[in-house]
Amino acid sequence: MIDRASRPSEGETVLATFDGRVQFAKWMGGSLITEDGEAVEGEALDGVIVHGLLTYTITRLHDDGIV
Repeated sequence: MIDRASRPSEGETVLATFDGRVQFAKWMGGSLITEDGEAVEGEALDGVIVHGLLTYTITRLHDDGIV
């Protein structure tokens, strides 16, 4: 779940669009750190759209009928 009203604090995860993709990244010291460890900072942040702060992760559970 994404909170569009809150601003991210240090170490929180946001949903952002950059490099033509929507992905999760951590907000660290004025930079975004992607899941693969790439830092997006400085002028590269000019093209970033932050959609909101990640508040909850919902995991889909599959019932395969095995008891």
